[in-house]
Amino acid sequence: MPLIKELKELWQDYHFSPTSTGPSGSFICVAILTAIVDVVAMHKLTGFICHSGNHFCNFCTIHKAQIEEIGPQFHYTRSYQHHKSTIAKWLCATPQQRQAIFSEYGVQYSILEDLPYWDATRMVNLDIMHNLILGILKDHATFKLCIPESKSKIYFRSHRKSNDTNSSDSDSMTFNSSVDKITLREARSLRRDAAKIINEPLPTTSTQKNYLLMPTHHMEHPSSGSAEIPSFDADYIPTF
Repeated sequence: MPLIKELKELWQDYHFSPTSTGPSGSFICVAILTAIVDVVAMHKLTGFICHSGNHFCNFCTIHKAQIEEIGPQFHYTRSYQHHKSTIAKWLCATPQQRQAIFSEYGVQYSILEDLPYWDATRMVNLDIMHNLILGILKDHATFKLCIPESKSKIYFRSHRKSNDTNSSDSDSMTFNSSVDKITLREARSLRRDAAKIINEPLPTTSTQKNYLLMPTHHMEHPSSGSAEIPSFDADYIPTF
């Protein structure tokens, strides 16, 4: 690849011709310090296996069967020596053997491995904006906090149309108190979606004894046995 060839040349002391400000010329050294990419691009660029692989993480060696375990005894951080050793095995293997190595270790050869200073275990960083803010944080707000995505989109479009002047960053962050209001139908739909996510059936009768697990903020606990107890009907929506 021409780019890798040029980077390898620039890694050595590269001499620039003399100029009026530098009569003796100058020497420079160019290197890639880090690759900032999202998860998909990370796997394609660095040679690590995708999420469907057994060792899907490019930072540690955890197995897919232990994905719910977070203790250090279940995984080890990938090391530079072991990574280079695996790449060397992959380069000397047949196509069938390469596939087996890729499946077992979760890594294969990448063109960046030709750079003498490249360390895929330390020089790759996750793109925070796309992967975390627009990915994980967005899903958490939608499915955990139950903030309807459609509401924010509708407000953003109406807000842009109502402004004749150029918008700024502060305009896009303006809060509208009507955005957080949802209809009863939307609330029922959110409750059913939450039940599907946790794989628990919705209660079908109001005579059940167990209390429904719901947010406790802005809720008053019954002071006596005669106080009204919320219904456990599937379509019941509490009023705070």
